[in-house]
Amino acid sequence: MHFSFPIHLIVALIASGTNANLDACPVRPGAKALYLQSNEQQNSVISIPIGSDGKLYGGIATLSGGMGSDIINAMTNAPAESDALSSQSSVFVIDDVVFAVNAGSNTLSMFRIDPSSPTRISMVGEPATIPGEFPVTVAASMKRKTACVGYTGARSGVSCARFTEQGLQQMAQVLDFRLNQTTPPVGPTNTVAQVFFAASDTRLVTTVKGNPTTNNTGFISVLAFQDSHSSVFQSHDVRSSLPGTAVLFGGVEIPHTSDLFITDASFGATVLSLDTVNDKVSLKNKLVIANQQATCWAAYSPARGSVFVTDAALDRLIEITPDGSKTLTTLNLRNGDPGLTELKAAGRFVYALSPGNGTIEASITVVDTFEGRQIQHFELEKLGGGQRSQGLAIY
Repeated sequence: MHFSFPIHLIVALIASGTNANLDACPVRPGAKALYLQSNEQQNSVISIPIGSDGKLYGGIATLSGGMGSDIINAMTNAPAESDALSSQSSVFVIDDVVFAVNAGSNTLSMFRIDPSSPTRISMVGEPATIPGEFPVTVAASMKRKTACVGYTGARSGVSCARFTEQGLQQMAQVLDFRLNQTTPPVGPTNTVAQVFFAASDTRLVTTVKGNPTTNNTGFISVLAFQDSHSSVFQSHDVRSSLPGTAVLFGGVEIPHTSDLFITDASFGATVLSLDTVNDKVSLKNKLVIANQQATCWAAYSPARGSVFVTDAALDRLIEITPDGSKTLTTLNLRNGDPGLTELKAAGRFVYALSPGNGTIEASITVVDTFEGRQIQHFELEKLGGGQRSQGLAIY
């Protein structure tokens, strides 16, 4: 899908110093660029070239036209800062389009990627206003030409819109979760974690975290489209609360199955089975990860045929079988990061974000999964990335 529109609200900040020259990036036939958002008051999407060696080079920051924000940490009653949105997929790439939520201004931004220079992105139209508060996660379907946003403030739920070459159409609410939250929300529990499309884009899945202290197990929402071609959803979703789970968080659909691999911050990971007849979700496997503290994000690696997960409080990467039956590898990193948040897999490499802690800089760790070692620790400060940085997507 290609667009030919002028740039709106865009400021490009080319990084200076070592590897800042985009021309120095080795040409890569596969993954070409990585994207995240600064999530600062003046939000921006940070675009970084991926070289043929899997490493990151230089980068550009482009204003999103919106504002970032933080959840309120329930333990401190202060802005969370690190893991500011407590979600997966606040930035999403599909075809040559990037979407990014703006939690502080309740909008969604859409950008076109320049295929010849994929770090250069330009806004398409204006940011779309979301009929809800504190958006934290976005997913899009080219098959349906639809983008959906999960939000978790005083008005919590999911809204969706068609998108075209002219940009996003008007957002319409499709789900109301009524989480009795505030704006910004108090978390990380009792908040929306992720939206994603599943079952060949016939279903929209939303994970909503529970709160173990109040006996709330949270739920998985499954919302079906009306038919195989429509962009219109059914009037009601099906919600499943699963015994033995508590804080279901980020996940992925396992290819060629009806299984959903979903982390649970309270113990590790689950594999859930989605019944596309009745849209109910059931627990297929539960994996308790030893010594985990907050396992929240997951990425499927086609090259490895496995799933990688990260922990917000531990500097390590864990590889798990796609059926959730066992741990395959554990890589304890030694780069000083206080924990890893969102991650993505591309070829033999995994890219994991650490927002740092205000003292330790935000960075992305690049791991060669076949060699089982870190090959790069890429700092984000020169691109405007910091403690509030969120999201990760790959083109």
